Parts: sequence; C-alpha cells; structure tokens
Amino acid sequence: MNEPSANNPFLVDSLNHPLAGPIRKLLTREGRRELNQIVIDDEENILQALEAGVEIESVYFSGEDKISDALRQKLTAGATIHEVAKRTTKKLFENDKISRIFAIAETPEPVGLEKLQTIAKDVVVLEDVSISGNIGNIVRTSLALGVGGMILLNMDPLDIYDRRLIRASRGYLFSLPVMTATTSQLIEYCKQNKQTLLVASADAKRTVDEIASIPERLLIVFGSEKDGCSPEIENAADLKARIPIDPRVESLNVSAAAGITLFTRRDFNR
Repeated sequence: MNEPSANNPFLVDSLNHPLAGPIRKLLTREGRRELNQIVIDDEENILQALEAGVEIESVYFSGEDKISDALRQKLTAGATIHEVAKRTTKKLFENDKISRIFAIAETPEPVGLEKLQTIAKDVVVLEDVSISGNIGNIVRTSLALGVGGMILLNMDPLDIYDRRLIRASRGYLFSLPVMTATTSQLIEYCKQNKQTLLVASADAKRTVDEIASIPERLLIVFGSEKDGCSPEIENAADLKARIPIDPRVESLNVSAAAGITLFTRRDFNR
C-alpha cells in the first residue's frame, strides 16, 4: 500500500493517509460520537447544510466528480478541499454507500424540548419511527408545508445525523429544528406547559379534515405503521384524528399519513 503523497497532501491516495482514518471512523456511530463530527454526502446536501449554518471542516471529491464553484464560494471559512483517488474511495467506504463528493462537518448542537417555546407553528412528533426513508420524507414534507419543527421520540440524538437520514431528507434535515426526547419526557412537558397533543389514530372519531380549523399550534404525533402510537401517548392526547381510507386497506405508510394530515393544516402553518 502506498504511503501518503508528500508532493500533494490534499490528495488522499491510500488508507495510510492521515485523513483516511477519521473518514472511516465517521462511518460508524461510535466514531461520530467520539469525534463529534458527521459525514454529509452529495453537493446538494452539503449546500443545504451550509445554508442552515452548519460548520463544514473539509470537502472531498473523487474521480470525474468535481466540486462546483457555487459550493466553493459558500464553504465555511478555512474549510479544506481534498481529492480522493478512486481506488481509495472504494476502500474508504467498503460496504457503505460510496460517495464521490462528501463533507465532514461539526455535529450540530442538540436541540431540546425548550425549543418549543420559540415555535409558533405545528410540530410533527414521530414516536419510535426508525426507518430513515420515512423520517427523511416527513422532514421534506414538513418543511414544504410550513411546519415549525419535529420531535423524534426515543431516538438517540447521535442518530439524527446518520448519513442515510441526511440523504433521505435531501439535506433539509438541517433546515428544520429537530428535537429528541423520550415519550415520558414529552408527555410531562405537555402537562407542565399546557401543550395541545394530537395523536393520529385509526380508531379516532374525528377525521383530519376536522382539525384544519383549530386556531392553535398542535403537536401532531405519528407512530410506526405497524404498531401505531404507544398507549402512554394515546392516553395523554388532547385530541385524536384519523384519515378515512378504504376498509380494504389496513393502514397507510407513516410518511403518507403525515403528508395528508399536514396538508389539512397548511393554512394555519402558512
């Protein structure tokens, strides 16, 4: 294996290069926790992160993929740009999805439930929703329909900025306040601060059309398609609403359910 190139320290041409180790480490949860950094794939997502004020430390490109002038101009002051040899890129990512353009960034500061005090619009709450594709789709839908933030219940804050979730959200994850808490913490917060908790439930008497005109901010809770919301949060709910569907269909994907529900609240959130 070749030693790092003395002629071009900005070229990562082997796994022996000083920058290769940290990149490989950041592909693991333990590495992200240890280094307090994250990997952001693809230029579109990097630009979204920069727009949201994320501090980019370095950017990497490989092969024919080049960094655009637009990204170069918007990079955080002092950020470095490196080329990665194509063969080294494959070795870096091994069994992970290979990225030809990626950045290393400082992990954004975690956001707690106190952030709700500054949000006037509805907030989406996802309880035990773990599939990155679903969460990412709901992030994009929430931003598109004017929602003020999102709470992920029972998720490690470390996992908010997983590569897969960032990609699934098209980088919009950085543009929406995303809080984490346990189910019990949210229930307690709602009791102490008189928050209106609405749970999406297939058994509700009220339909989502009926919540459109409620003139106050709602915390709208969705559970997983398989299990729905927990009994604890169902019992704590001030309101419940369902989406009327053909009885031949057992349930909707959580991202579809969220999109339909949030669309009914578009006038309030805009």
